[in-house]
Formats: sequence, C-alpha cells, structure tokens
Amino acid sequence: MGKKLIGIGNAAIDAVIDLSSESDIQKYNLEKGGCVFVGANDPIMKQMLSDYPNHFLDAGGAAANALCAYASLGGNTRFIGKTGIDDNGDFFNKSMALHNIADDTQPSQTTESTFLIAAITPDRERSFLSNHGASHDISADDVSEKWFDDKTSLIIDGYMLMSDGGPAAMYQAITYAQKHGSEILFMPCSLSVIDNNRDHIEKITSAADALICNADEALALTQTDDIKSACDILGQSGHYKWGVITMGAKGAYYFDNGKTGIVPVPNTSIHIENTNGAGDNFSGGLIYGLHHDMTLEDAITLGHKCAIHVLGRKSPRCEPNLKDIIK
Repeated sequence: MGKKLIGIGNAAIDAVIDLSSESDIQKYNLEKGGCVFVGANDPIMKQMLSDYPNHFLDAGGAAANALCAYASLGGNTRFIGKTGIDDNGDFFNKSMALHNIADDTQPSQTTESTFLIAAITPDRERSFLSNHGASHDISADDVSEKWFDDKTSLIIDGYMLMSDGGPAAMYQAITYAQKHGSEILFMPCSLSVIDNNRDHIEKITSAADALICNADEALALTQTDDIKSACDILGQSGHYKWGVITMGAKGAYYFDNGKTGIVPVPNTSIHIENTNGAGDNFSGGLIYGLHHDMTLEDAITLGHKCAIHVLGRKSPRCEPNLKDIIK
C-alpha cells in the first residue's frame, strides 16, 4: 500500500457569517484572526446566529479540512474525531464520506457535536467562536494502534489541546506513531492554543517531525517579532526535520535540513470569499506532494494551489476532486 494520512482533531460544523463591519469584532467579543472558546448555549453565539440568520453552514475542523484536500488529490486518509448523535454529526459524517475519508470514531452519547462560528470581516479574515461540544468526549480509546505504520503521517491539530479529552487522545496517537515509525506533523492552528498550552506545546515539539503553521504562530512559538528569525530559530532548534510557515499572499517560508527559503504564491486572480480553511487545505496539499515524491518547494506550491482553490469558496473545504490541479 502507498502512504496515508491520519488526522486527529475536532469534528466541527462551521457557521460562516459575513460581519457588517470591523467593529463587530468588538461587539461580539471576538479575537481578530483567532478563536474564542465558549460552552454550550453561549449567549453571544446565540445572538450572532440571530443577528445573521442567513449564515452558511458547512463541515470544518482544521485536521479534517487538511484531510479533505489530501483525499481530493487522490490520497488515502483517516480521521479521528468525535461527533454527537445529532443533525450536525450526520452532516459532518456525510461530508467526510463525500471525500472518501475513513472515519469510524464512535459518537458521543451525551454531548452535541462541535459547532463554531467563523465570523468574516470585510477584509475577508476569519475569527472563530467555538463550542467544542462532543470533542471534549474524545479519549485514548478512540485511537487504534492498527492504523499506524511506517508509511503513515499523523497530523496533530492544536485545537485538540482545548478539549477535555483531546490531550489524552493526542498523546495516544503520538505513542502509536512513534512505535511504528509514523511521521508526526504538528499544526498549532491558533495563537490561543499556543498561549494557553505552553507545557503541551513543548511535549508535542519534542515528538514532532515537522511543523506547519502561519507567521503569527511561528512568532508566538519562538517569541520573536521577525519572521525570518523565527524560521531560522525553528530550523536550528533540532526539534523538526522540516517546517513550513505560511504568510498569506507573501508565500511561505520553509526550513529543511539547514536550508531555508521562500516559495511564492502562484500568480492568480480570484475573488476571495474568506480565508477560512485556506491554511488547512494548504497543509493537505503540501503533505500529499511530499508523499508523492515532490521536492519540498514543489509540494509547497501544490499547497498554495489548494489554498487558492478554497479562498474562492465559502466552504472551508475543497471540492471532492482536485486531481486536475496537480501539474
């Protein structure tokens, strides 16, 4: 069998809301470009859904989105994540099946599915308000050793650190990955994740083989204010074999065995609907390229193409078939 990609993360449903103005960030107590975590029946979440009744719903979740891009390019994938027994859980599962992603994690019997609002400001940036819901109920028992081998890569979605059972499930997956020689890829996913979980971040860093993050996350991880310095620090840390730092339209920095560089975004002209899911789909395309013998630079270019595709969609996920963009 060929290589495969496993992702562990939130089985989320996104409500995409186009905010009327930048000031709505303050009105709803959001964190621009970040994620605010709330519990069930949160009054601000209810208010936003009421204020914007024509919101767009789709399945999301960082690791799940990355798997969708990888699978849509033709790759073999598996997702580990908890839904509830409800309409949102059914919606999520159907989306995973549409992309041919293996997903047989047993649902929570007591908690509703993860639900979040992706609030889009006029500059097309997304900010999240998240109720992790059933993701809190994931456990080490949801991870099976038989899924891991030396042809497998495992994506660790940083948002798992914000769920009650997430760390235990994540560390179980890491244990199996290390035992069977699987590559471990860390996606922090949010400044909130980094700032609130420094101890966990240190443990993940010591286990991970590679890092995929954005510029803000790289600066937070290295506690510097210069992205080139951050790339150098991460590349020379001795923790990661390789890493990629996305910078939006400016391209992506990379480090690889002492070598660093920048891969620009391919020239294109699209209408950007929002940035929700772009980084996740970039990761899926990047990993697919590396699994199919591309150089890191060429794999980054494929990641850029997947991100561009999603930037033009309301959905945080790509279409089920992206094979035509592989050139």
